[in-house]
Amino acid sequence: MERKIFALIVLLAVVPLTAWSAEPAGSYLYEQLKNPTYNKTFNALFKGQRIEPWLKEYLKSRDGVDSPSEMREVGGKTYEFYNVCEPHNCGGSNIYVFFESGGAQAWALFTKENEQPRFFGNPDAQMQQVLKDASQ
Repeated sequence: MERKIFALIVLLAVVPLTAWSAEPAGSYLYEQLKNPTYNKTFNALFKGQRIEPWLKEYLKSRDGVDSPSEMREVGGKTYEFYNVCEPHNCGGSNIYVFFESGGAQAWALFTKENEQPRFFGNPDAQMQQVLKDASQ
């Protein structure tokens, strides 16, 4: 018993307390899409486009494998970055999305294993590169 207590004391002394106080995670895309502006902008990216069945389902149900958002700076502007992957295939099929703050504009990159990546939202060359880099 004394040995266990000693081990616990050593562990608490060695592991910094910051390990338990992580930065709060950003919001998830499905949460952000409850905002009408974000929802409209996101859905407009794919309107009239041929998209994968899982992404089509995500547009309806918002049920997918979301990662917490990150704030990313591009050319002096801050953007919100989101990533959602196909359930049970996160290594093979993803959508990466950048929103302007407030959600009025968005661009996306869809990647699928063994297929050409597809851009949505007509990103310029700089944003295309940012999306490609984010997908790595």
